[in-house]
Amino acid sequence: MATNNSKDRRATTFDFAAALSPTLYWDASFIINIAHEHGRWHKECLAFGVRLTQNDALSYVSTLALDEAWFNLLQMMIEDEHGIKSFWRVVNDHPEIIANYIDRLESMSNDIYNSPQVRVVSVGARTPRRALKNMREFFLLPRDALHLATMRQYKVKHIVTTDVDFAAIPDISIYTCNPTLLAR
Repeated sequence: MATNNSKDRRATTFDFAAALSPTLYWDASFIINIAHEHGRWHKECLAFGVRLTQNDALSYVSTLALDEAWFNLLQMMIEDEHGIKSFWRVVNDHPEIIANYIDRLESMSNDIYNSPQVRVVSVGARTPRRALKNMREFFLLPRDALHLATMRQYKVKHIVTTDVDFAAIPDISIYTCNPTLLAR
């Protein structure tokens, strides 16, 4: 189901059952929800990820998205296992603890790299300048502005995300399971 908010000059949103675009960009929120079993939309994102692997759509994942996903997943896994202790306290007191989670991060990354429908791409040298323009134009936080700039670098207009901040971009479409985005 598509929602076009052209009056508001906002992104067009599609639910995960919609017809697929031939090219898609994954942001970190989608990767995190696939990889973390306690993610808010784990089940939905995992099912959509399976759908993407069974389809001809080509997905782009930037090294930026992997970096962001690794950090967030590391934080989530450490907090899951250490309960009330904060991530920073655990990591600062015992930096070697990171070694306990590298295999899981590597496995998730290998799944992405080994998928024939996924291209892992780099952030170009000029992309940060475009990101600053995106921050100014759409009031995006730096990481989201870099994701948008990377999408534009590779001429991809469709993003898979659960992040509502991308709704402000009028010339993209969003594939999501986030009801807040779908209600717009």
